[in-house]
Amino acid sequence: MEKNKASQDSIKIINRRSFIITSIGLILSFIVSIRLFSLQILNFDFYQKKSVENKVAVKATPPLRGDIFDNEKNLVALNSSLYEFVIYKSLNKNYLDEVNKLNNLINLDLKISNLSEKLKSFNPYTPFVISRANWEQIVKFEKNKFLFTSIKIIESKKRYYPHKNLSQIIGYMGKSSDAKELYSKGIFHIEKTYDDHLKGKPGKIFNEVNSRGKVIREISIEEPQKGKSLNLTINLKLQNFAQSILPMSNKGAITVLNRFDGSILSMNSNPTYDAQVFEDLENDTIKSLLNDSNKPLLNRAFTGFYPPGSVFKPIPALLGLKKNIINEKTEIVCTGSTSLADRNYYCWKKNGHGRVNLKKAIKESCDCYFYELAKKINIDDLSDLATDLGLNTIYKIGLSNAQKGLVPNKKWKKSYLNQGWYQGETLIASIGQGYNLTSPLQLAILYSALLNGGKFPSPKLIKDEPTQYIGKELNSIHQKVILNALKAAVQEPSGTAYKLNLDNPNFVKIGGKTGTSQVIRIKEEDREDDLYKSKEIEDRFKDHSVFVGYAPIEEPKYIASVIIENGGSGSAVAAPIAHKILNFAYQENV
Repeated sequence: MEKNKASQDSIKIINRRSFIITSIGLILSFIVSIRLFSLQILNFDFYQKKSVENKVAVKATPPLRGDIFDNEKNLVALNSSLYEFVIYKSLNKNYLDEVNKLNNLINLDLKISNLSEKLKSFNPYTPFVISRANWEQIVKFEKNKFLFTSIKIIESKKRYYPHKNLSQIIGYMGKSSDAKELYSKGIFHIEKTYDDHLKGKPGKIFNEVNSRGKVIREISIEEPQKGKSLNLTINLKLQNFAQSILPMSNKGAITVLNRFDGSILSMNSNPTYDAQVFEDLENDTIKSLLNDSNKPLLNRAFTGFYPPGSVFKPIPALLGLKKNIINEKTEIVCTGSTSLADRNYYCWKKNGHGRVNLKKAIKESCDCYFYELAKKINIDDLSDLATDLGLNTIYKIGLSNAQKGLVPNKKWKKSYLNQGWYQGETLIASIGQGYNLTSPLQLAILYSALLNGGKFPSPKLIKDEPTQYIGKELNSIHQKVILNALKAAVQEPSGTAYKLNLDNPNFVKIGGKTGTSQVIRIKEEDREDDLYKSKEIEDRFKDHSVFVGYAPIEEPKYIASVIIENGGSGSAVAAPIAHKILNFAYQENV
């Protein structure tokens, strides 16, 4: 009986264990079933995609960058072919021997030891660039290519700038700081500002690969999309002509504007550089450019700031007319100097101009007339009017390092120098000296404002951009007075630029204003002894030569501003250059 009972207990234990084991099995089976249902039914698309990705490699392909044209559809930035020697490690385990062989064949001057270290960790199925290839090297290689299994020549694209004279406008390319970027990006001027417009959209190549990453076959291709093109307002003919007549011995700049729509037709700076060196990676040349004390990378037409000199005088003249301080007939007697608070302020003409009205003051550039006017005006009013007429303003035209220059006022001096304003400083400011700083572009814009009655087109470098008008309207009578005086400065005897007509009688008739921008303050005794005009002074201390003119005189279309650093008199140096440029623009109808 007891034996029978023990047997029954054993059976119960076995059954219980079997039940537990079976239950666990059923639970596990249920969990597995749920997981399989999730994988195979609910998330089938997701995991199928992941599976494909495990054996499909996607390779991005760079797009062609958009072309850049001048205003007559001449190519000024484009893509050109670049050929390079590359190694595929997977094609020959003795690839370094082939590099040696190539080195001896075409004298690439490669350092094998350095190359070996770089190649150790490099993907064997990805091409490794060892050198650029010129045409002569390509021909030699092709004749002997049967000697090489791991080395190939591949073609890629690089940026090509055929016109050096546009480097300070177009800019250049550089490698992106983002490692995921496929291509170089614009890092200066137009190339930088319009990078998104120019760069295009990458393509994709879908390849089937094995577990080691080796391509088995090409599945499909998405072609890259070329970037959009840009049309500049620059006229290449005018740009090249203007650059050709810039004195090579002097730093300087030229800007030519279309008065009606603000198009910048030419923008020149000297010294300049060749943007191609940045694309060709000529490191020594790049380093010398960056360290050059003459600053060839500086676009002086846009970011070179100088005292404007007498080309500034129409602004205090307009302010005097506006405030009823003077009228067209108001006269002073210029004896060569005037005084304020026991200090003398000298006219450029030592013996004076005699009796001077407003027209004569601008025509002959009489400083004393503007000194007397400045005694009665407020520097803040002068600064406000100058700003309304285009100075003291940042113009975003697509170039890097935009700045606004300086037309001083009381607030500025207090903020930056922690000093009050003196009336004597207003006298100096009225003739475009002192703290005043303007660029050649801003001076061209100023005269655009004068010609357009105060409301003038904002300058632009991109042809397709709409014309935008800024500024405030001038009194039309006051405008006429100023323009008559500017015409007289060139077209009438005793005008500061009258000699232009004698030297080039067949050129287009122009109006404009000469200026002399002081580099250093002239001591009274030096002025009286004419020391400053002697040859004893160093070139770097000589005045800058300035001129702003427009043509044709009957219905002005073109405005040219010229600054020649340390060139001396505006009438002698800058004015003849501007006259030649305006005549060229008019004759060519750019």
